[in-house]
Amino acid sequence: MPDSEHDAALRYLTHLVERASAARTSSAVADVLTEIAAPVTGLRPLTREVVVRAWIAANDLLGAAPGQQPEPLARLANTANSLSQAALLILDARNHAADAPQPAPPPPPRTAQPSASRRH
Repeated sequence: MPDSEHDAALRYLTHLVERASAARTSSAVADVLTEIAAPVTGLRPLTREVVVRAWIAANDLLGAAPGQQPEPLARLANTANSLSQAALLILDARNHAADAPQPAPPPPPRTAQPSASRRH
């Protein structure tokens, strides 16, 4: 990966960390969790896809027969399954946060009303 793409990915993840830390409403939390777990465009599904494809490539390169995979590759397959389970948990938390009551917005600032002019 070119450095600029790697740096952009790190900036994006750092931005998500900052957004999560700064969240003051449950909808803001839900927005961050959506970025992570959205079924097609989220980080978690894409991460799972990377892990699965790396697992397939490693199996192909090693020529491992089904059930005869080295332990690290078997654990990698389990990790892909764990990522799928995590997606369900993250989406559940996201939905819960999205449905939570939001705090009432603060009242608008009061402005001084000019006194009515007096006619004599």
